[in-house]
Amino acid sequence: MRIVVAGTGGVGGYFGGLLAQAGHAVTFLARGRHLEAIRRQGLMIHSVHGDFTLHPADAREDAASLAPPEIVLVAVKYCDLEAVARPLAPIVNEQTVVVPLLNGIDAHRVLSDILARGCIVGGTCSIAARIEAPGVIRQESQLRRVVVGALDSHPHAVLEELVTAWRACGVEARQSADILADLWSKFIFIASFGGVTALARATAGEVRADPATRALLVEAMREVEAVSRASGARVAEDVVARSIALVDGFEPGVTSSLQRDVADGRRFELEAFSGTVVRLAQELGIDVPVHAAIYALLKPMLARAEKHGNPA
Repeated sequence: MRIVVAGTGGVGGYFGGLLAQAGHAVTFLARGRHLEAIRRQGLMIHSVHGDFTLHPADAREDAASLAPPEIVLVAVKYCDLEAVARPLAPIVNEQTVVVPLLNGIDAHRVLSDILARGCIVGGTCSIAARIEAPGVIRQESQLRRVVVGALDSHPHAVLEELVTAWRACGVEARQSADILADLWSKFIFIASFGGVTALARATAGEVRADPATRALLVEAMREVEAVSRASGARVAEDVVARSIALVDGFEPGVTSSLQRDVADGRRFELEAFSGTVVRLAQELGIDVPVHAAIYALLKPMLARAEKHGNPA
């Protein structure tokens, strides 16, 4: 398969790196010192599942000179989605399948508005990975899961090929018959885990070990579950229990990307997480006091990061 990875961070670098290591033609889009390091030393993956280096790696700053690929993986922070998607338009045609692997609940809608010629699908992933240093991805949990699916719920041949390729690399991957339910299930977890860990400045182990903080996390998840059901999503009855089980299964030191960005003073995905929960809840007439507090308390930090121009 010919694949373009737009965003070579923890998600794109790792999942795209596995596909490149398996022999697929993968082009990585990156920038700055990260791009320079990949060009110089290759893309290095340090993982609990085994280390490897892609050298040389096809890494570029933009996709302008590329022929339309079969698949575009979009793996950037939600706040950068529009800016990253617009330059992709020239290489996306009717046969290109665009797979968003990022946080939030409506990335597919944003991409559909910008990449009108492409086949936009839904996608979500669960992984603890980050850029450890320029050119280096650190993947630090046993969990590595990807779910993709056509928005009309019909099976897609290219998606099945992609899923099969990831499975061959050891990833827990599947094509979903109800990707919107899967997106909401992930959102219930990540919006709550991200918000609570960022506000508490605590790891997964610390959050789950303290009864008061654990209870707050559960309540935050229940709030998003209520919003999801009111929005028409068919999430599982035990979705909160499954989300908490996911947290309980993490290595104690695991942190959320939102927490790391807040701690480092970088722009972070507050609007995609608690901001979205609060807005949708207001439209639906639902009370979400935990997420309202997370949103209000983190907004000054986001304003500070944006004022100082710190990138996401």
